[in-house]
Amino acid sequence: MISTIPVGPNPVGVAIAPDGSKAYVANQGSDTVSVLDVASRTVTSAIRFGDAPTSVAFTPDGSKAYVTNQLSGTVSVVDVASGGVASTIRVGDGAYDVAFTPDGSKAYVTNNRSYTVSVINAASGTVTSTIPLRTIPMNVAFTPDGSKAYVTGGGVEVIDVASGTVTSSVMAGENPFGIAFTPDGSKAFVTNYGSSGTHTVSVIGVASGTVTATIPVGSGPMNVAIARDGATAYVTNYFSNTVSVIDVVSGTVASTISVGEGPVGVALTPNGSAAYVTNNVSSVVSVITVESAPAG
Repeated sequence: MISTIPVGPNPVGVAIAPDGSKAYVANQGSDTVSVLDVASRTVTSAIRFGDAPTSVAFTPDGSKAYVTNQLSGTVSVVDVASGGVASTIRVGDGAYDVAFTPDGSKAYVTNNRSYTVSVINAASGTVTSTIPLRTIPMNVAFTPDGSKAYVTGGGVEVIDVASGTVTSSVMAGENPFGIAFTPDGSKAFVTNYGSSGTHTVSVIGVASGTVTATIPVGSGPMNVAIARDGATAYVTNYFSNTVSVIDVVSGTVASTISVGEGPVGVALTPNGSAAYVTNNVSSVVSVITVESAPAG
């Protein structure tokens, strides 16, 4: 079953609070974040701030949410309890994605116009270091043990979190964009947005640092989320207006689900019962009830 929730214009990023009660959706077209009640699947409020909000990440304790503002080069820190902006952190030019280390001590922000990653100390709310990259950084994810961060762009650059330096890189497919790790940390799934008909997901073996499998998906794969049980991965396909559901063990597409127009972001509820998908063109969120996802 799929339900549809109207949100602000041109939604991009989506994140669900650790307790599963709320979802935040970043609407680039209205400089707002829509706050969704997960139980009722309705918009309860909208928070206005920043310039072109793009990505959202909750702190592991759920008390705050960080939102990147791509055109203002800032991160807005939202107090979840009050729904107000607690502070604004200046980062690099073109702030795009944000992710927290598993212990919540640091946040990494990709700056795709300055070719850097800003490292924020979550306790102080200040940028403590800036990591230069070789290619345009887009999305970032941490290994479950928090030791490494993978950043997509021209390739996949691997950052050692302890030293804050790039230690290696992995060549995935064409235009790697979204990234997510399996819960055991053994694999990273990377979407390859492509520009010449190569629309795939690369599976990177973390131990070997190489691509171990390539999975064809829909046209223009953007982002990927992996269920907490590690069984399935959900990939948004921008040009196909679909979500590919991948069986992680077999590395094959188990089903394809039609959603709204221009799907970009995807997030799973903590209990794995639903996937929230932002549709950038039709300005709605598609909520997929996982148990009844159609085959095909």
